[in-house]
Amino acid sequence: MGRVRAFLGMLLIAAGTGWVSAADEPLDAATILERVRASWRGGSFHARVELEITVSGTPSHYLMEVWTLGEDRALVRILEPEADAGSGYLQLGDDLWYYSPAVGIAIALPAMGLAQALFGAGPSLGDLAQGPFSRDHDVQAEAITDPNGELAGYVLTLIPGPEAPVVYGKLEVTVTADYVLSKIVYYDQRGAVLRTATFEETVRVGEILFPTKVAVVEANGDRAVQRILDPEFDIALDPSFFTVERLEAGE
Repeated sequence: MGRVRAFLGMLLIAAGTGWVSAADEPLDAATILERVRASWRGGSFHARVELEITVSGTPSHYLMEVWTLGEDRALVRILEPEADAGSGYLQLGDDLWYYSPAVGIAIALPAMGLAQALFGAGPSLGDLAQGPFSRDHDVQAEAITDPNGELAGYVLTLIPGPEAPVVYGKLEVTVTADYVLSKIVYYDQRGAVLRTATFEETVRVGEILFPTKVAVVEANGDRAVQRILDPEFDIALDPSFFTVERLEAGE
């Protein structure tokens, strides 16, 4: 159970609702960050997710189904492998539960579980639930230009405030001129790189530009590659969908 906690981070990163043109430049750092949030945050989101994890050289494969609503509700159901099928996680704000059919009831986990790695590598449940870009950050932005002097994107530096529910010291976030996520580098409190996440294979879903492949490399060499299948945005989900009873149903 302790290992089943973190890939989910980038799923909510993926759950976007809107894409905004980059025509209105220049913008201040806070506005750019809000547009980046808008390019992946959704009112609601649903997808299946394939996850390939390599921990200490040992590969493993998972298939999950994910639902999110807003920034603080998430339900994750593990479909494969068979040994883990039916287990899952529920997050409501800072409250977190884990369910396994072998146990038969949902178990409340400490809030620190939101920052721990799922399956030993990859992003965290806190990333999924709140995104790595909660509003408890100070942000600076630097424009990136191409050889012709045209705007190519931005590098955002985010410093978490004292109340931010994170364990890193800062983030460096690279986005395109259309506010599509390209890379996140996570640093610890001493400035050393903890992990690097890259975002690829962007598709358009309605008006949303959405990266469907996320590769996360930990400082120790462990890797997680996440592929988002059949993403849906702004689907009809009610807050009552996210309950311990539904988690325990294992369906």
